[in-house]
Amino acid sequence: MTGLAQSNKGEVLQNQVDHETIMLIKKPIGVTAGIIPWNAPIFILMRKMIPALVTGCSIIVKPSGETPLGTFKIAELLQKTDIPAGLVQIISGPGSSIGNLLAKNQQINLISITGSTGAGKSVMEAAAANVKKVNLELGGKAPAIVTNKADIDKAVKYIVMARIKNSGQVCTCPERIYVQGEVYDEFVKKVTDTMSKIVTGDPTSPNTDMGPIINKKQLDSIEQKVQDAVAAGAKVLTGGHIIESEGNFYEPTVIVNVDDDSQIMKDEIFGPVLPIAKFATIDEAIDRANDSPYGLSSYVYTDDLKESMEFTNRLNIGEVYVNCEAEEALTGYHAGWRQSGLGGADGQHGFEEYLNTTVSYLRYE
Repeated sequence: MTGLAQSNKGEVLQNQVDHETIMLIKKPIGVTAGIIPWNAPIFILMRKMIPALVTGCSIIVKPSGETPLGTFKIAELLQKTDIPAGLVQIISGPGSSIGNLLAKNQQINLISITGSTGAGKSVMEAAAANVKKVNLELGGKAPAIVTNKADIDKAVKYIVMARIKNSGQVCTCPERIYVQGEVYDEFVKKVTDTMSKIVTGDPTSPNTDMGPIINKKQLDSIEQKVQDAVAAGAKVLTGGHIIESEGNFYEPTVIVNVDDDSQIMKDEIFGPVLPIAKFATIDEAIDRANDSPYGLSSYVYTDDLKESMEFTNRLNIGEVYVNCEAEEALTGYHAGWRQSGLGGADGQHGFEEYLNTTVSYLRYE
């Protein structure tokens, strides 16, 4: 990351006027604030804190009330370094009130939030009073598209890996699966078999594939979405229930016969549930994948290069993972479209969120 920061050196441009050079100079934006979610508290903390520090900014961090201890531990470790006191500050408390105060504070020049679309809208509204720059990574409803030309075993492997990561509580997880007709039955059979063998339990155990849901409220939300889908005519092939044990565990679930207008295909599930629908043509798959207010991540599985480029060019979504799982690279760029966010993180473009630009016209005649 420090290497990326050092590359933010601005630009020198030739003006149309003789004997005049234009210089674009990058400067730290100043005091920033980062609002951290519960589902990836350390990773997102680093994604916001490190770019702030290496670009010369300070940061006020607001961790989630569900998972604040990791942030406090990082703060303890920072106190043992040579980082000046106050460069990183931690504030905890209710998300709505603290987030509102940070967004309205006139000394903070950038507020970056990773959270729900509703939370992002609230921060954006509060920040608008001071025309404050906002960086929003919000909700998603990632489609995964499997064509007739896909390696089905590979598609099953990566879709299941992505879906059970953090028990499905990741905004980039595949949330709705579209499978082309010729391979539909094969895919459904193999993904159902794979999901039925997932071992849930203590996530620190080497024998466990998937851990718990964050809390009872989220567990009940997953259960309700599945029940509503079944009531509307969907069929559960495996899973579909809360696991009756100590802790908040939900069975890895596969659902078919789902309607595109159903809640389970429209709203973020944030749990280990794979709703699967069939499509006929590539155009149809693209239209259905784009038919969402969200635009964070997507997955495409095909061994046909032309098809992969067709999806990449026509999906109105910030990230397209072709024949792989979602593995965001620090040198890449992570950004959502529409209600999935504004701005982005990682890579050269992510670092620029923490910089302002001054233009200098230098005449030397």
